[in-house]
Amino acid sequence: MKKILVVAVLCLLGATGAFADWALGINGALYMSDADVQAATGQSIGEAFRNGEGIYYGLMAEFMGKHMGLGLAYMASFYDSYLDFPMYDMDVNINLVGHLLGSRFIIDPTVEAGLGAIWTDYAAQEFDDDPDNPLAGTVYWDLGLGVGINVWRLGVYTKFIYHFPIRPMNGSGPLQGEQLEAFDLKPYKILLGAKIILG
Repeated sequence: MKKILVVAVLCLLGATGAFADWALGINGALYMSDADVQAATGQSIGEAFRNGEGIYYGLMAEFMGKHMGLGLAYMASFYDSYLDFPMYDMDVNINLVGHLLGSRFIIDPTVEAGLGAIWTDYAAQEFDDDPDNPLAGTVYWDLGLGVGINVWRLGVYTKFIYHFPIRPMNGSGPLQGEQLEAFDLKPYKILLGAKIILG
């Protein structure tokens, strides 16, 4: 888990000289199964985001060239388990983004491919007997399509992303080399966000 975060940050820092613009923003994501997608309507998806039920919220950053970008997204969901323990699920990913008409164009269709990790753990340390490792986690690839609207330095966007789980995450410390329980990652993610373009 820590290694993935370090690699993502180093990639973004290394990219600062290669891209002219960069963006910071906020996002929210709804994770869906095959059955959820089949039953979904625009109204039901909008309701889920309005109510915040099951939504992961977080931050994004992207270094952007004219047609290519390198992005990092962090999202988390905090909740109480059925035993009333405070829990969190966290999703971190790094992605290569293609801006088909240009990253600053008013209509901004995108394609992307990324690598991420998602995990679940206790949110309160007094309940966590192994603070160095999450309870469950999965490393995954993803592919996505999206569209955004940019007006001067402000942008809004939506993306539809498909996950390809690779394997459960490896433990660290006493669990070095051991695979943790696999996170039950749903195959689809609908993401809504807003960003400020700088540079």
